[in-house]
This record gives sequence, structure tokens and C-alpha cells, in this order.
Amino acid sequence: MLKQDRITLLKLLTILIFVFIASHCYATSNRELSLPFNSAKSIQLTNHYKNITNGITELSLSETQKSLTTPFNQQEITIPVKGDNFLSPWIAKDTRYYKLGQFEDKNNIFKLIIYNTIGESDTPLLNVQLNSYDRKGILLDSLLLSTFFGYEDIIRFSHFKINPDYTIAIDNYVIHPYEPGEYGTTQHKKNPKPEVYIRAKYKIIKGYF
Repeated sequence: MLKQDRITLLKLLTILIFVFIASHCYATSNRELSLPFNSAKSIQLTNHYKNITNGITELSLSETQKSLTTPFNQQEITIPVKGDNFLSPWIAKDTRYYKLGQFEDKNNIFKLIIYNTIGESDTPLLNVQLNSYDRKGILLDSLLLSTFFGYEDIIRFSHFKINPDYTIAIDNYVIHPYEPGEYGTTQHKKNPKPEVYIRAKYKIIKGYF
């Protein structure tokens, strides 16, 4: 085989591999979610949980996910996000999201999305959110299911479960990585364990949380 033919073949294989990866990610992001669905069922979320419990507090979408993100439209940034949103229910105009999957009923479509944003004191956040739309694509409601972040002496994240009866259970956890001392925090704990901070329950009724 000529050298030029080999180079052409390698280029073709590279393109085919890229197309396969991109199409696989697109199919994964648009896959139908079967209920019950919990945060442990998503490979992407499981990796984020593993990282944050190992002390990695600045989490972000992968480069592949970033290449497949969609910008929030005008309506999506004007409806406040419900849930434990740290008093910041609004989404910035330039934010983009990656779709993890969706499920639907007779009248509504529900999209599970994940995106990076900035919180208080410029803290990087990774949010997991559930949006509900009517059959015309109009956003009805938004619920924050989990926020991954770490700030000074605290790490936060949540586990969630969406049940077939459309109830949603959210367990919010905190990790305190430092030992308390007489004059403030001291050294790192050897194996800091997640502690339940608050539990919340929601019910989807006619597309609203």
C-alpha cells in the first residue's frame, strides 16, 4: 500500500471513530429514561459522585458533553428553578446544558439535564435539573435535583429518585473534610463520610413540581 493511501485510510478511520463517538453520545443524551430512575443509573452522574466523595470539588462536563450542549432559551432562563437552589433560582443567559435523557406521559415531556454554572463567591457548580414541557415544547416547570460543589470547609451533593407514581425523593448530603478545632478547622479527616443534610419530596402534577 502506498504511503499516501495509508494516510488517507488513517484519516478516514479517524473521521469514522469521531462520528461513532458523537452519534453514541447523542443517542445516549436522547435516550428514554425508564422509571423508577435514580442518580445511580447514570454513568455520567456516578462518575461525578465518585469524584466529589474523593475530594474533587470542581466538577465540570466532559469535553465531549460540552460539544453536545444546548443553550438555555429565553423562556428557560425566565422561569425560576425550584428546589434547594441556594437562593439563586435564575439561570445565566450564556449557560448551556447537556441532556442526559427524557421520559414522557400523555401531556408532558420531562428532560433530565446537567450544566455548569457559578454560585456565590464564584464557586463552580455542576447542576442536575429536571425540566417539564408541554407537547408544544413550552417549559412548564424546573426542579433542581442535585448540585455538586465544594466551598472552604464543606462539600455538597444530592442523590435523587424519580418514581413511577411521579413522586421525586431528593437526599441532600454534606461532607465536612476537616476536623473541628478549638480555633476553627484543623487537619483533613482521614475518611470523611457524607451526612444527610435535608430530605425533600416532590410530586409531579400536570407537569408541575
